[in-house]
Amino acid sequence: MRFNPRRIKVGLELTSKCNLRCGMCPLPVLRRPYEDMEWPLVEKAEREIHGLGLKLKWLHEMGEPLLYSRIDDAIRLFPEASLSTNGLVLTEEVGAKLLASPLKRIRICVDSINPEVYPQLRTGGDFEKLVDLTRKFLVQAKGHPLRIEIQKMRSRLTLDETVDDFKRVFDLKQYRNARVIEKTCEALDVNEETDLHGKFYGCVQGAFFTWVVVFADGRVTHCCYDAHGDQVMGDLKTESLREIIEGDRLVQMQAAFEARDFAQLPRCGECFKHGGESHAFNDVLTRVQNLPGVAKDVVRKVIDVRYR
Repeated sequence: MRFNPRRIKVGLELTSKCNLRCGMCPLPVLRRPYEDMEWPLVEKAEREIHGLGLKLKWLHEMGEPLLYSRIDDAIRLFPEASLSTNGLVLTEEVGAKLLASPLKRIRICVDSINPEVYPQLRTGGDFEKLVDLTRKFLVQAKGHPLRIEIQKMRSRLTLDETVDDFKRVFDLKQYRNARVIEKTCEALDVNEETDLHGKFYGCVQGAFFTWVVVFADGRVTHCCYDAHGDQVMGDLKTESLREIIEGDRLVQMQAAFEARDFAQLPRCGECFKHGGESHAFNDVLTRVQNLPGVAKDVVRKVIDVRYR
C-alpha cells in the first residue's frame, strides 16, 4: 500500500481495562486480555508514529485512559492527542495531572442527564458521582486553555434531552473553555438495531484504511471498530510501524476487501451484513469521511434519520 500520512488517523490504547461495561461496548466479552501497555512500548509507539510524520488522534481504544497510571507522561509524548473519558475517575488529583500536561482537548462522556437513562447507557456508572466530578473539574479548569467537551449521546433513549438541558445542568455559560457536543451512539458491539443505536450498511469509516490502532499488547489493527483484534496487521513489539502498514498482510486484506470477501475479514463482515457492498455507496461514505470535522458532523446528522 502506498503510504499517505494525511489519510491516516492513529489511536493508541494505553489500557484495555475499564471501570464500566457500557451497553454499546464489546468490552464485557472482549476476546483479548484486559491489560495496560508497558511503558517502553508507549515510548516505541511515540518514536514510530511521529517518525512517520503521523499525529495521534486519541489516547484510547477500548479502555478508560484515565486508569493508566502514567497518563500525564503519555500526554507529554503525544501532546497533539485528545482524551475521551467516562469521567468517573476524573478526581481533583487526576484533573491536576491533566491540567499540568499539554493536553488540548478532553471529552467527558456524560451521554444523558436523566438519572434513569444514564445507567442504561453507561452500565455500572454512578450518575450523581459523574455530575459532581464533572462540575468540580469545570471549576478546576476554568480559564485554562484545555478544551472541554461534554458529550450528549443521540439515541432513542435520549430523544427528549437537548443540548440546552446539558448546558443548564453544568452551568456552561460561565466556562468559556467548555461546550456540549452531540454524537450518535456507535454500534461497536454488534451491527443491529437497538435502543442505543441503529444498524448501518457498509464500512462505517468510509474506506478500508483510515485508521491505525495500536492495542495495549502492541498488536496493530486497521480499524477502530476491530475491538477484538480480528483483523490485525502486525505487532509493534516485533515490527516497525512502517513494516506493518507497508507489509503483505495489509495488501492481502485490502484485496479481500475490494472483492468483498468477508470470510477473511470478519469485522468487516459484521459491518456489511445488512448490505452496502456497492463500491459507489462506499465512495460516498469516503467523501463524507474526508470532510473537515464540523462539516462531517453536520452531514452525519442530516443523513442520520434513525432517531427522529
